[in-house]
Parts: sequence; structure tokens; C-alpha cells
Amino acid sequence: MKKPVIFAILIAYIASIMVVQFFGLKIVEMRGNTYITSIEVNGFSFSSRDDVTDEKYQKIVQLTDSTGKKIDHYAAYFIPGNYDFTEENLKKNPNRIKIDYKINPYNASNQTISFVYDKDASEGSVYFDEETNEFVFLKPKTIYVILTARDGSTIKVEIGISLIAG
Repeated sequence: MKKPVIFAILIAYIASIMVVQFFGLKIVEMRGNTYITSIEVNGFSFSSRDDVTDEKYQKIVQLTDSTGKKIDHYAAYFIPGNYDFTEENLKKNPNRIKIDYKINPYNASNQTISFVYDKDASEGSVYFDEETNEFVFLKPKTIYVILTARDGSTIKVEIGISLIAG
């Protein structure tokens, strides 16, 4: 190659470096969604039984199938009383439960879970508080709840909950 051609290539190279440094290249970090891969249900806990001293009413049992294998169905005793749908009564109800679950991975972009159960069959005996995601049992009842990820991953898990008269 001749000297003028090499000199022209060298000037173009240096000019391109200077233009890039002056104007810069904006680096944009691409963030995708991290979807939920699984929902692990670990039973449920009572929200308002702190003042109950009888151990019988504090115990929650995971049920087993006919082979002795544990299944996603949990049972506890219902504390009898006259319960209605007034806001104060629902907050103080000792049969108020919260499902204990864990989302995997922990850094999922959208960790919203919906709770689906048969509202028609549970009418008058179970109330779902959408603000706190808690179920309030007004009568002894068994319900099946499907926890569904709301991030588009279609991950679901079902849990059975029984509060039985004791």
C-alpha cells in the first residue's frame, strides 16, 4: 500500500475513536423479566390466635394419603363462636389464617399471587380479605385454594385447608 492510503486509514481510525469518545455510545442494560419457577406451600398460620392458650387450638397438622405420604392439605381446629361479616368481627376472628408460601426464585420480577377458591360453595362460611390475603372462617369448613403466579408463567399450586369443629 502507498503511504497516502495508509495515512488516510490511520486518520479515519483516529477520527472514529475521537467521535465515539466525544459523542459516546450509550450503554443500555437490557432487563428482562425473571419469571416465577415454583411456589412452595408450607401450610398456613393463624393471624389472631395469640391469646388462645389451649394447645389443641394452636396445632396445625399436615395430612397424609393412604400410603402415609404427606400431601398439600392442612387441618386445624375451628374455635366456635358467633361470627358475622362486620369489619371489626372479621379482624378479631380467631379463625383468620394466612397461607405460608415461598416464591422461587426470590428475585422474580412480579411476585403477585392470586388466590382462587370456590366462593359459591364457601358463601357464608369463608371470607377472603383481599388487602391482607387472609381467609376468615366463620364456620367449620374445608376449602381448596389454588395459588397462581400473576407474572405470565402459569405456575400454580393447590392447597387444601380444613378447619374442623373440635
